[in-house]
Amino acid sequence: MLLDHAAMTNWWQALNLPNQIFWGIAICATLLQLLVFASSMFGGHDFDHSPDGQPDGGLDGVKFVSVRAIIAFFVGFGWAGALGLSEGLSTALATVAALATGLMFMGAIFGVMRFMVSLKHDGTLDYRNALNQSATVYVTIPPRRSGEGQVEILLQGRLTTVHAITDADHALAPQSGVRVTGLESGNRLLVTPT
Repeated sequence: MLLDHAAMTNWWQALNLPNQIFWGIAICATLLQLLVFASSMFGGHDFDHSPDGQPDGGLDGVKFVSVRAIIAFFVGFGWAGALGLSEGLSTALATVAALATGLMFMGAIFGVMRFMVSLKHDGTLDYRNALNQSATVYVTIPPRRSGEGQVEILLQGRLTTVHAITDADHALAPQSGVRVTGLESGNRLLVTPT
């Protein structure tokens, strides 16, 4: 059902200036919020990051004053002010309530964005996490660092095959158990038989 243009015009003209300001801010900010949401959901522009994908600054890559937070402030400000005036508050009290609500919306968006950033990780393997872990030989490891083989190790929640060397006097055969005792250049693991 389409909105009746004449009815909307009459409704708008019946509002006093403070109501028109609050309603105008509420409607525009809500539309902007929907645009930002749709843009970020469907692969468009991320308004709070620079073109190279790096955050523009702030604690943990999230800024308290960001495009999302400012829009959230105006959404809360506009709707709270319009609601306050419709409930009979004076313009001054409605403005105070609108400011408080806007700041709460802004804080809520900041909190949500910080939480979302805390869930991110880059997935890069840190081979130092392999130290003192058990592994299984996958490809024979020659003795006394005379060559390298491979081990399978559970590293950061995923089974990974990693190059390995040993100081042992004998070759370490596939399926034998080893313990990682060091990390050499090129992310090679130093292992000893268990």
